[in-house]
Amino acid sequence: MPTSHPTPTAALTVADLPPAPPDAIRLNKLVRAPREHVFQLWTDPAHFNKWFAPGPKTTCDAQMDVRVGGSLRFAMNDGKNDHIGIGEYTAVDAPNLLAFTWSWETMPDFGAGSLVTVHFFDAPNPYDDTPATEVVLTHERLGSAVERSEHIGGWWDTLRALGYYARGVEPREAMHGSAATQ
Repeated sequence: MPTSHPTPTAALTVADLPPAPPDAIRLNKLVRAPREHVFQLWTDPAHFNKWFAPGPKTTCDAQMDVRVGGSLRFAMNDGKNDHIGIGEYTAVDAPNLLAFTWSWETMPDFGAGSLVTVHFFDAPNPYDDTPATEVVLTHERLGSAVERSEHIGGWWDTLRALGYYARGVEPREAMHGSAATQ
């Protein structure tokens, strides 16, 4: 089955990426931080827990074995319910690429068997002379328009939170006006 992570990744540019498949969503986000740091934010649970949560939801727990074949598990709590995501890393090329399968343990038919690929590219920073990273997230194998629509909103908020956190700003405070509780 085709994936959105061609190799080798170190020499790629955003323009080299193939078009997203029809069953996919693709989002780009400029993050004002060096690529190596942004990659670390995706792979270190101590950081991941502080920004990876759409909207006002808070990541309660992330467990990561960041290697090909390693597992990813995270629980987000919306104040009432845990939403548990699980996956397996299919590609790890620090600091260029991260790919993992995606399923919801708490909603097993929603997005099941899908694949998330995150590319990290050096990018010009239009605000100052500090390094920046273009993050390109592709979530493919989403079987319905409803799955694509629901995931695009969550991913967009997640990437916004990443951008705030990478700059040292508390994401939930910036996005919702009050810090989330854990």
